[in-house]
Amino acid sequence: MLKSTKTTIPFFKNNEFDYEDLVRFGGEYSGILAWILFIIVTIFIVTAVSNGANMTDGLDGLATGTSAIIGATLGILAYLSGHLVYASYLDIMYIPHSGELVVYIAAFIGSTIGFLWYNSYPAQVFMGDTGSLSLGGIIAVLAIIIHKELLIPVLCGIFLVENVSVMMQVSWFKYTRKKYGEGRRIFRMAPLHHHYQLKGYPEAKIVTRFWIIGIFLAVITIVTLKIR
Repeated sequence: MLKSTKTTIPFFKNNEFDYEDLVRFGGEYSGILAWILFIIVTIFIVTAVSNGANMTDGLDGLATGTSAIIGATLGILAYLSGHLVYASYLDIMYIPHSGELVVYIAAFIGSTIGFLWYNSYPAQVFMGDTGSLSLGGIIAVLAIIIHKELLIPVLCGIFLVENVSVMMQVSWFKYTRKKYGEGRRIFRMAPLHHHYQLKGYPEAKIVTRFWIIGIFLAVITIVTLKIR
């Protein structure tokens, strides 16, 4: 039976990794400590990806389209991981029955694309925090289930950059206000997509270019199956 505390390290040939390896000092309690570490990492990942999706939901169709791209990639990874022949050929962790997730992922992709039909610029319906946080949570949990959570920084690079841009903006503003008595900004506005919006880029162009970057990151994620 596959241990839940096992995961896959991208770009390495011998890529299976167990959180228990980090807590060997615990002796007979290593298994318990590994689970505690796994739970902490899981909470962090779900929180980070959910927040990233929420940050990305600032322009019409941006979070929805990006999530659909990420979902399609996770569907491919889930199918390959659940297929004994493909998993053996690609030297990836075989996860029995993970191919069944493709049904759910297909529904996820269908719902995001269906929503995108009305959410594309100019949007007729809006997602809000409830939708964007749910999208991020679903993506994070799917990645964890198929033991590909360490690929999230690559696959969800758009979410990551949006998150980081806000952290950089807030941190720099607080630091300069404390040092100079006046807060200064790195970007015209955070998250990052609003920076480009204030620079005069049309909303539709920003969204389309973010989608292109998202597709590029998805391709890189798939390519990691052979770059080891």
